[in-house]
Amino acid sequence: MNFNTAARAGAAAAVMTAALFCVPTAAVADEPSTTVESITVELTATGSVPYYESCTDTDIYGVAAGEGSIYRNAGNYQVCTYVSSGVSLNPWAKGLGTAYNATAATHIRSQSYGEGTPRVLKSKCTYWMPAGPNRSALISMIVQTYQVKLVYKYADGHIEVADTTQGTYSGNKSVSWNPGCWTR
Repeated sequence: MNFNTAARAGAAAAVMTAALFCVPTAAVADEPSTTVESITVELTATGSVPYYESCTDTDIYGVAAGEGSIYRNAGNYQVCTYVSSGVSLNPWAKGLGTAYNATAATHIRSQSYGEGTPRVLKSKCTYWMPAGPNRSALISMIVQTYQVKLVYKYADGHIEVADTTQGTYSGNKSVSWNPGCWTR
């Protein structure tokens, strides 16, 4: 073996030894993506309870309506006007979901099998004079509660719950009168 061959072999061994003991620079952990690919509203049903409230929008028709009233000649009855259903949302925990209130309300109506557009309903109760319009109306309904989540899905596949709130749907409403109503 000549000197050049020995020198090359020694140099190659030194490079290999250096490669074996080379300490790489610190590895950089994979950073999660910051690009939001989609945003969805998710619901989880949390309960259903009966609920009752007094009718606050009542009108009196007939003799008891008083002189000059447009309701004076309409017959003797009381009317409770109420909305057939409703959705309400608590404030969002971080305020991020506020722009999604309409979407969340639509999802709540859909999951509750509720009507898409609430209707204004009237319940009519006949009374006889001289007793007069002495009835009170009670609206009964079913209130369904939901946990509402605003979920971000990122380009790299990971998901994050960005904001949360509570929502309710009230429906299946009916009105009862006390004392009861009479019919002719």
